[in-house]
Amino acid sequence: MPALRLLRTAAATLAFASTLLTAGGANATGTMNGWEISLSGQSPAESLMSVSTVNADLAWAAGRTAGHGVIMRWDGETWSEDTAPGLPDVWEWSSVSAVSADDVWAYGTVERDQALVHYDGRRWTSVPTTGPTDDSWPEVPVAAVPGRLFKGGKALYTYSDGEWATFALPAMTHIRDIEALSADDAYATGMQYPVDGGHPVTYHWDGTTWTLLDEAPVPAGTDTAEIAVESPDSVYVAGWAQPDVDPPVPSVVHWNGSSWKDVTGALADLYLDAIVPDGRGGLWATGTDKAAPAFSDPVFWHFDGTTWTREDGTTASDGETRWPSYSFYDLAPVDDGSGAFWAVGDYQAPMDEHGDQAVHGLIERSTIPATG
Repeated sequence: MPALRLLRTAAATLAFASTLLTAGGANATGTMNGWEISLSGQSPAESLMSVSTVNADLAWAAGRTAGHGVIMRWDGETWSEDTAPGLPDVWEWSSVSAVSADDVWAYGTVERDQALVHYDGRRWTSVPTTGPTDDSWPEVPVAAVPGRLFKGGKALYTYSDGEWATFALPAMTHIRDIEALSADDAYATGMQYPVDGGHPVTYHWDGTTWTLLDEAPVPAGTDTAEIAVESPDSVYVAGWAQPDVDPPVPSVVHWNGSSWKDVTGALADLYLDAIVPDGRGGLWATGTDKAAPAFSDPVFWHFDGTTWTREDGTTASDGETRWPSYSFYDLAPVDDGSGAFWAVGDYQAPMDEHGDQAVHGLIERSTIPATG
């Protein structure tokens, strides 16, 4: 699930500023190293922050363009803007979570207000939310399962049968990502800030309350913001630290139900913004690669349970080639039985004759599962 990543690095700040420019819509295809482009070019979205799948023929992605929110929908063949009635005008849709074709949730922000909507298969309906807007990390995560919705931010919120319940958190604690296995089994991660002097937090929901797990053993200065859950005995938490001069230092730790283990291994030089179980005991990870300080190629990392392998994504045909800038913010399984995954984010196009540079929404799909 995404947090406010676009404001955390110089490269990301440039991308954020560029999203105020105009970009339109078209699908493109291409293949390299097991990843193909499903959406690029002048699409309805300039940046996509979240993706969620129902099945091989139905998925949603959420983001923004030119200062207002956009939700994209996959129909089994193409990605196009969701035009179902009822969506309010927001600055950004930052999180989407789909349970079924008629049970989809999306969270967004507009100015200092938050927006929550539900899709019933025909239209989107605004749902009253609870708690204050998280001004520090407005890209609040939501996770939906049959019978319950989970929301992060300055507290942990659960929604069921039309009622909200709030679990208060210590001061300066922000929940940055949530994953749920069922209505009675969910996990959330984030930080008790500041990063320097604070510490990561990971909570488990048992159907009644949230319980704080042992502190994840990440290096000091690591901002934990991502969680991926295979089972109660296999939970990954990830984040990254930003040294003064060196590239970002990612960290991934694994919870086996009773203790943590650092599994970062060879993973390096990555603003780590998305992780997802690969369905075979391993993990996919991506974000913004900074192996070369001045630019960022599309990069994915695969963990087979023992070893990390770096894998190139596909470059867009209209992308900047001298100083490429690619970022991915979320991953989700395609759910077509192939073991394929969606990755959503954005990339920069070359400067035009006026010296302006556009940012375009990007969706890639893995075509050959890693065999590591």
